Amino acid sequence: MRLFLAVPLSPSVREALCTAQADLRRQGRGSFPPPKNLHLTLAFLGETSDLDGARAALAAVSCRPFSLAVGGPLGRFGDLWWAGVRADAALGDLALALQSRLRDRGFCLEDRPFQPHITLVRRWRGETPQVTVPRAKMVVRRISLLRSDQTDGKRIYTELDHRALR
Repeated sequence: MRLFLAVPLSPSVREALCTAQADLRRQGRGSFPPPKNLHLTLAFLGETSDLDGARAALAAVSCRPFSLAVGGPLGRFGDLWWAGVRADAALGDLALALQSRLRDRGFCLEDRPFQPHITLVRRWRGETPQVTVPRAKMVVRRISLLRSDQTDGKRIYTELDHRALR
């Protein structure tokens, strides 16, 4: 199964991101994640059968709730455009702690600096978009362990576990 750990988004943040996606759709084409799939990835585990190890890593981290905000210009990785995230230092600390716990349990993770972002469109076709993400903020109170499945050409995310932040 394909697994990842992520921050689920509040309705207000999701709405701001959907507004940016609508602006993108008017300017080009690509593969747009549906609103329910928008999230902030903390660690991507990829294909694994070690669900217990992923759950143990999730259970081993502790973090207090923290602020997260979106808004402003888009960023990009090749043909993928994303919304940047501003958050308390707790976000980076949480991502590093999760990644450390996962590596301790034998997971092989990408070895690059954590760049918090939320994917708005993949495989972009069009000119450089002129889009600004409306400002929105939330308090992160939980993180989720998600399974990603491809069904009828669509990506379906299923929460398998979560951890409340306190």
